[in-house]
Formats: sequence, structure tokens, C-alpha cells
Amino acid sequence: MIERIDHAALVVSDLKRSIDFYTEVLGFEYTRNMDFGDRELVILSLGQSPAAKIELLRYDATDHANQVPEDRTILGLRHLAFHVSDVAETYDTLQEKGITMLEDPPFQNENGPPIAFGMDPDGILLEFTEIE
Repeated sequence: MIERIDHAALVVSDLKRSIDFYTEVLGFEYTRNMDFGDRELVILSLGQSPAAKIELLRYDATDHANQVPEDRTILGLRHLAFHVSDVAETYDTLQEKGITMLEDPPFQNENGPPIAFGMDPDGILLEFTEIE
């Protein structure tokens, strides 16, 4: 049966910009690239085997690329969450790198560890948490 989640696939408007963001800012490593004519796909990985993976997809028809839903209750993928050792330090580092962070300072959950939310270059919501 199911052993683990293999990857998340993100449709992006600018493949190079997103590759740079996920590798240079968040520490993912480039794994491979596939070109299917009407779309290009890049796989990035993070961590040891089995690595966490994301696929970045760029379609030729990207008229919807800048449509970021404002209503966070819309059905579908809400955010990607990343475990970090120190949310406050991660928050400061990402802000220094010019990443849009949504809370100032990181949100302290009264029932658990702090979390922070930011956005990737296409407005995809990213969560950073110390929760195990």
C-alpha cells in the first residue's frame, strides 16, 4: 500500500526564477529536467534518501500564472510545509533574502511551537514549523 508521499507538483510562471528560489533560498538540489513540448518539468530534492521532492512545471500557456487565490479556504492544496530547527532564525534569514513573509514576527501557537508563513515567487504559500 502507500509508503510515503513522493512529491508535490507546482505550476510556476518562470521556471528559472522558481529553480533559483527553491535551490538558492530554500536549499533544494536540482535532480533532473524533462521537456514534454508543451510543458517543462524540473525535479528538485531536499534531504537524505528518501528525499522530499518537488516538481516545478512550466506550461507554454501560462495565462493563469499570476492568479493567486486570496481566499485561503478554497478547496485544494493550501500550502507546503517545511520542518526547520528554528522558526525565528529561518524567518529572519528569509526576510533578509527578500522573501515575502506573512506574519511579523513568526506566529506563536499557544498549543504548540511557532510557525511562520511566506510565499514563493508565484505566491504559493509556504509554512515553516518546528512541529515534529
